[in-house]
Amino acid sequence: MRLKTGVLMGAGMFALSACAGGPQFTSLPSNLAQSFTAERVMKEARSVQAPADVYRATLYAEYLRYAEYEYGPMMDYGDAIFHARRAIAAAGGEAVAPQAVTDRMEPADAADELNAARQRLMAVLQGGGPQKAPEATARAQAAFDCWLEQQEENFQPDDIASCRQTFMDNIQAAEAALKPPVPPTITLAADVLFDFDKAVIKEAFKPELDRIAELLRQNPEVRVFVDGHTDTAGPAAYNMELSRRRAQAVADYLIGRGIDADRITVRAFGETELAVPTPDDTPEPRNRRVEIRKR
Repeated sequence: MRLKTGVLMGAGMFALSACAGGPQFTSLPSNLAQSFTAERVMKEARSVQAPADVYRATLYAEYLRYAEYEYGPMMDYGDAIFHARRAIAAAGGEAVAPQAVTDRMEPADAADELNAARQRLMAVLQGGGPQKAPEATARAQAAFDCWLEQQEENFQPDDIASCRQTFMDNIQAAEAALKPPVPPTITLAADVLFDFDKAVIKEAFKPELDRIAELLRQNPEVRVFVDGHTDTAGPAAYNMELSRRRAQAVADYLIGRGIDADRITVRAFGETELAVPTPDDTPEPRNRRVEIRKR
C-alpha cells in the first residue's frame, strides 16, 4: 500500500492509502514497521550484479526502478519490498512470473482488462519473448506488476495510467517481434492448386491456404495482391481469363477464412509476365502460378 497523506486522528497517525477498489486508512506505524526490512532489501537489490542476459538484466532494472519510486518519494515500504525482491530474483536467475490478478484486491471494473492484459503477457513469455524481444518483454512484465499495484490502490490515476501505458507500448512491441512476417511474395504452383484448365482449388491444397490465411490474420496491417499467371500454351485471351478465375478462387478462399476483402486485390496477367521466358504456345509449369504479393 502506498503512503498518501498523513492525517492526525485521535491519538494515532494514519496514512491514506487505497485498497480493494477505494481509499482506505492504514496506520503509519504499520507502514513504518516495514521500513527497516525495506532498507535492508533495497540495499541488497542495489548491490546485486545485473545479469548478462538482456531479458533478466532489463527485468532487474525495471523492478528496481519501481522499488526506488515506492521506497523514496512514496514511502510505501511494503510495495518497495515487493518490487525489490523481484529485482533480486531476476538478477539471480530465478523464474519470476507476473502476479496473478487475484493476488491483489483489484476493483471489479478493472478485472477484465487486467486479466486480458495478463493473458497477452503470458502468451509473449511462453512464445519466446524473453529471447526474441527481451527488453520489451521485460518492461511489459514489470509494468504489469506496477499496474496491478497501482490499480489495487486505485487512488492516483496518473500512476495507473503511466504503468498501463508502459505495459501497452511494450507488449505491442513484443507481440510485433514474435509474429511471423508475411514474405514479400508467396508463389503457389497452379498445377498443385488446380486441375488442368480448372479454377477450383483442390482439397489437398486447402491446408496450405489455411496456413496463409492464418499468417495474414496475424499481420492484420498487411494488404496483398493475388496475381494469376499462365504459360503461353493456348490463346492469350483465354489465358488471361483463366488466370483471373484462378486468382479470384484463391482470394475467395482467403476471404472465406476470415481475411477482410478490402485487404485483397485480385489481378490477372495471363501469359504477359512469365517466370521463365518461353516461345508462344509452350507449356511450362513454372509459369502457371498464383502469387500472393505484399503491397
